Amino acid sequence: MVNYVCESCESAFTQKGHYDAHKNRKTPCKKDARIERLAEAKAKELLGIKAPPLNLIEGDVVAKLKQLPEKHFDCIVTSPPYNIGKDYGKKVNDKKPMDDYLNWILEVFVECKRVLKDEGSIFINIGYSNVEPWIAMDVAQKLRGEFVLQNNITWVKNISIDETSYGHFKPINSKRFLNVTNETILHFTKKGDVPMEKLAIGVPYMHKSNLLERSKKKDKTGVEKPDVRCRGNTWFIKYETIQHKSEKGDHPASFPTELAEKCIKLAIGDRKDAVVLDPFIGSGTTLLACKKLGVEGTGIDINPEFLQFAQSRIEKYTS
Repeated sequence: MVNYVCESCESAFTQKGHYDAHKNRKTPCKKDARIERLAEAKAKELLGIKAPPLNLIEGDVVAKLKQLPEKHFDCIVTSPPYNIGKDYGKKVNDKKPMDDYLNWILEVFVECKRVLKDEGSIFINIGYSNVEPWIAMDVAQKLRGEFVLQNNITWVKNISIDETSYGHFKPINSKRFLNVTNETILHFTKKGDVPMEKLAIGVPYMHKSNLLERSKKKDKTGVEKPDVRCRGNTWFIKYETIQHKSEKGDHPASFPTELAEKCIKLAIGDRKDAVVLDPFIGSGTTLLACKKLGVEGTGIDINPEFLQFAQSRIEKYTS
C-alpha cells in the first residue's frame, strides 16, 4: 500500500524512511530538474539569449576533421574505438592489426592537434581488455611525438572498500584474470604547460583544519581558504543506470555524462565562450555535457544511427 507520495515528482513510497531519503537527497527530483531547465530555456528565449550551437557531423573522422578550421577548439573530449572487437556498425572495423590501428589513431589526433588551440586540452578515454591490456599505453606512446601527456587520469567504474562494493561491476568467467574495473583518460596538451581549473571539479576537505592558511602571517588570524581541494587523478564515476542497451543507442562503449562534464570543466572552468569537439561522438554524451554546461560543441561520427540517437538524446534533455 502506498502511504507517501512526493509532491514534486509523484514518486510513491510505502516506507517513510525511503520517502524521507528521497526528499532529503542532494540532487533535485527529475521532474523538478526538468521544470527548472524548461524555465531557464524559456527565460533565455524571452531575453533573446540563444543557446550555444551543438553540431553533429556525419562522415569519416579524418576527412571531416580536415574540413574544420585550425586552432578553433578549446577542448576535445572523446573515446575512440579500442580495437577490441566492439560493434560500432558496418563502417567500422574494431579489430585491425595493431600497427594499422595505432597509425590510424595517430592520423586522427594529428588532425585534432591542428584544430586545437595552443592552450587547449585533449582528453582521450581508452579502455582495454584482459586479453589486450596494453592499448591505452600503446596509444599514449604513439601520440608521444605530437603531445605532452600532462595528466594521466584513472576512471574507476567499480571499487570495493572493506566488504562493500560501489559502482558498475561486470562479471567475467575466468580463472586467470581479475575483473576490469577502470579505464584510462589521457590528458594531452601541446606543450604540457596549460593551467587547469582544478577546483572547478574539486571536492571538500575531509579535515576542516586544512582550511586554515599555513603561512605564519595568517595562522593566528584564522583566515579560511575555500572548502575545496583538487580531486586528484583518480575519478570514481558510476555509469548512469539503464534498463536496456537501446537507452544508450546500441552504442557498445559509451561513457557517463559526468565524465565528459568533468573533463570540460577541468579545461575551461565556468567559461561560456569555449568550443568543444568530440570526433567520435557516438551516443552524444559529450554534446549533452556541452548542453548542460552551456558551451558550444561539435561531434563527428561515421554511423548515422548513432548520430540520430545523439540528436534525439540532446533534444530530450529539455523536452
